[in-house]
This record gives sequence, C-alpha cells and structure tokens, in this order.
Amino acid sequence: MNTDISAWSGAKWIGGGEEDLVFYSHYLSVFKFEYSLQLDKASNSTKAAFVFGGNDKRLKKKALNLMGVENGDNQSYIAFELDISGVNDSPEGLAKLHIYRVGYTPNEKADVPFKSLDISQKLINNANKYEKHKIFADCNFGLFELYIDGRENDNKLKEKSAALTGGFGARGINLNPVGSGNNYISFPMLADIGFRVGANQTAQFSDVTIKNYRFPSNALFTEKLNSTSYSGIFKSANLTIENGAYKIKGNALILADPSKNAAPMLRTTFATQAKPIKSARLYVTARGIYEMYLNGKRVSNDYFNPGLTQYNKNHMYQTYDVTSAVKQGEKNAIGAWLSEGWWSGNITFSGESWNFFGDRQSLLSKLVVTYADGSEQIITSNPTDWKLFTDSPVRYGSFFQGEVYDAGKEALIKDWSLANYNDKNWKSAVEVLLDGNAFKGTFTDVMGRKSSLEYNDFKLVGQMGDNASIVKTLTARSMEEVRPKVFVYDMGQNMVGVPQIAIKNGKKGQEIILRYAEVKYPNLPDYKGNEGMVMMENIRAALTQDTYILKGGDETIQPRFTFHGYRYVEITGIDQ
Repeated sequence: MNTDISAWSGAKWIGGGEEDLVFYSHYLSVFKFEYSLQLDKASNSTKAAFVFGGNDKRLKKKALNLMGVENGDNQSYIAFELDISGVNDSPEGLAKLHIYRVGYTPNEKADVPFKSLDISQKLINNANKYEKHKIFADCNFGLFELYIDGRENDNKLKEKSAALTGGFGARGINLNPVGSGNNYISFPMLADIGFRVGANQTAQFSDVTIKNYRFPSNALFTEKLNSTSYSGIFKSANLTIENGAYKIKGNALILADPSKNAAPMLRTTFATQAKPIKSARLYVTARGIYEMYLNGKRVSNDYFNPGLTQYNKNHMYQTYDVTSAVKQGEKNAIGAWLSEGWWSGNITFSGESWNFFGDRQSLLSKLVVTYADGSEQIITSNPTDWKLFTDSPVRYGSFFQGEVYDAGKEALIKDWSLANYNDKNWKSAVEVLLDGNAFKGTFTDVMGRKSSLEYNDFKLVGQMGDNASIVKTLTARSMEEVRPKVFVYDMGQNMVGVPQIAIKNGKKGQEIILRYAEVKYPNLPDYKGNEGMVMMENIRAALTQDTYILKGGDETIQPRFTFHGYRYVEITGIDQ
C-alpha cells in the first residue's frame, strides 16, 4: 500500500481514536445495531423489546412530516419485541419477533404489532428460550435485515409474504411509512434508543452496540457495565445493573439519546525565534474537510477543502502564504476544525456508500517558517504536540444530512486558536491510520457492480482547479408564513449555497430547524394538506436539515460544513 508522505517532514495524519467518533443519532439513517436479551425465567417473563427511532423531531410537528402526526415526548418509536409466550415442543410453538411502529402514522398502536416474524425452532425453542439471545439489525434507509444468534443465512428472519421489493429488488423488511429504499424521505433515523418491558415482566439487555453500516463498521456507541452503580445515558427507577447487563423490571419505556462527540478540533502552539521572518508557508489537507486557523484568524475563505477526488488515487492539499500571520519571537497557535465532507459522509444515495472512504476525520499539515538568515523552522501535525477537542458547537456536519450547531457550546472554544487559550480540557491527538478506519478492498454496490478501493497508486498532489468559495450573495425575494410559525423564504432561483440568517433577541436553548427544497407543493388534489409547504420527496433519502440551538441574544446562523441545493428555505422554531 502506497501512502507516501515523506515530503511532509515527518507529519502524521492526526485526529481522534475509537472513543472519539462523531455520532449524532437523530441524523443517522444507515446503521447497524446489536444487543443481547435474556428473559427472566424466575418470573416467567415472556416479552421484552429493544427500542430505537424514538422522538424523531420530524414526528413532533405536523409541519415537518407528510403523515400528519404530531407526537409528544416518548410517543414515537420502533420496538423489536422478543416474544416466547407461545414456545412449546410442537411445530407451531414458535417464538416471535414483533415489530411495533408507534407514532409514525396516525393509526399505529403501541400494543398492536406492525409486523410479526416467526423465529425458527433451530434458533429459539423450548429448551433455550430463557437463555441469552443476540439480535442483529442492519438498517439501510429504513430497509432492515434481522438476524438472531448469528449472521449466517439460517439466522436471518424473513416475512411470510413474498419478498418486499425496494428500489433495486428484494432488500429487506421496510419500516419506512413514506416508501421503500433510498428513493424516499428517510425513516427511521436511529434517533433515541432504549427498552420497553411490560407489566410483570423482567429482562436483561447487554452488549448494546451501535455501529456504522459500512466496513469497517466501528462502534459508535457501547457502554461498559461493570458494577451495580450506573451513570450512563438511561435514566429510570426500573433500570439496574446486574451481571454486566441492564436489568429492566416492571412496566417501563426507557428512551435516551446516545449521541456523543462533535466535529473534531485540533490545535498546537509553537514559539518562533527572535529574528526576522522572510516567509511562512502552510501545507495542509485532511481526510474529510477542514478549516485552518492561525493566531485567532481563519487562514482562508475556502470551503470544503481539500475538495473531492478519488482519495485512494489522488488526494489534494492546499498551500497558503501565512507570513503576515506568524508572530516573530513569540508564541503562536495553529488549529484545525474538521468535518466529514466526502470522506466519511454519504457520498451517494446508496446506503452502502455511507462512510465511503473512512469513518473518521484526520489532519495532515506542515508549516515552514523561513527566516531571513536562510534557516527554517518546521511545525508538523503529530500526536505528541497536538491536542484534540470533541465537544465543539458543530455537533454534526454532513453534505446529505445537514449541520447541527449548538451555539451554547461557543464559550468552550472562545479564542481556541490563540496561543494563550487554556486547553486543559483538551486531550492528546492520536495518529489515524487507514487500517481499521477506512474502507479497503473489493465491494459490491446496490446495483450488483463490483469495484475496489486500494491505495497502491496513492498520490498526494497540490491543488488542482479552484477552491470552493462564496461567489454571490442573494437576498430572499419573499417570505410566506405557510402554516402558523412555519416560514418559507423564496430565494428567487435554484442554487447551491447556505443561508445567512440574523436572529434578534433569541432565546437561549431555542432550537431552530431549517429545511431546503427546490419546489413547493402545488395546490392540487394529490397534495391536499401540504399546499405551499416545501417539497422534500425529490431529494430522496437525504435529510437536508440544519438544526441550530441559540445561545441567546443577537446571533447569525450560517452553516459551515454543509451546503444545499435549493430555492426555498423553511424556518421553524422562531416566533416571528
């Protein structure tokens, strides 16, 4: 494998480790999860469910969904319930996996299964029904493949009816109320996860793990349960920790948001010598996209660097003259803000392409300071001198899904790229290798086409073509309040960009949601009830939604790690 960076003076690709993966569950529509479930024999318990897809914000406001639902807290979720009540030694005595979809359409009931799947007696039977069983679920834009106690074909659960057909043939069990596969608005997101246990029932859940769908399928969430004391994400009097498992007893629905980390930030400081500086040149790239800062100022006005290439073949870097920004004979600071871009985002409308190149972001940089006497000082990215922060305001940034920004976190990074910033709450960066963090090898896409990602011919090359930048600023032509407190702005033309929205006297903690569309629903019978609203179907499975949490007062909303193709932008969450 050729990944030669010898010309970079020992610089390393740096970022976060396994525990630092960016995970925002309410924007994750392609994923895997697994868990073990053991029903309690002593109490003759027969049913318990793992829950996910909970509290999707789109299902809490009628204006944000096509199904006409508006739910309160914990009123929308999907539950996979293992039911052994009918298990006996007869051929008909099968265990069931009941699937409950609650709050996604108006007629769903929490006590009536949406689907029920038979479980072969080879997997669960009268002899082993009270043993621990492991359930595996793979979600590709709402199409699920489910397995019990192994991932072989014999462990796969199937519907009794003929195979469902998605956009490209039989592809799994569809739980999306809008449509099947990547051609439709995507439901469910992973969203909130948890457990549902009925009255007089007791069950233990363990090994709960959320993973990326695409290889290397690293874990995004797991909790180590080593003692009876528990301070994790789930909060309920019905939950205790026993034998390394969540023990749920009694009538309980427990949901929590498993999201963690945010767009990674990296920084280091260096002292220049007390002699004239002739020039300073910065060479930089990233796996993902980046913004660079030097002594408190952004290095350039470029966006989405290093740009899209076939990264395993040609990976671009940028070069900047930063002579005027480097301070002579003083301590300086340099920093980078990273996001997924094309490296670890969804690069196509195929769920198999999520995390197309790799699952985490990393930086490669080299700053060369040349003094007037001809000597040089070189500052490189490396795990020894650089530090990492994973609690930034950019909770998630994605081209397809959108950006989540919590302005209340801005205080944590005030002056973060200045030399005197106190980074005591930052930790050491680590070297990010391709092995274990990137897709390599041959794969088959959803159309059955085989291709491969190998790095044998990898070349790190200088910038080709122009960098992405702002070329024009448009002012909205009109605004219409299409529903109470649902405001749609018309930019007058279809274009690619991001909005800049001034908020006056905002309320701290208030959540504003932006959605983007090329067209609005026309006033025709087929669209009754949605007339004038933004139409999301034609962008298929992309979420295309920005979320901004106000810090309070006057502030400006302008996403930095996403872009949208749109004419109309819809704003909800503001009073006027």
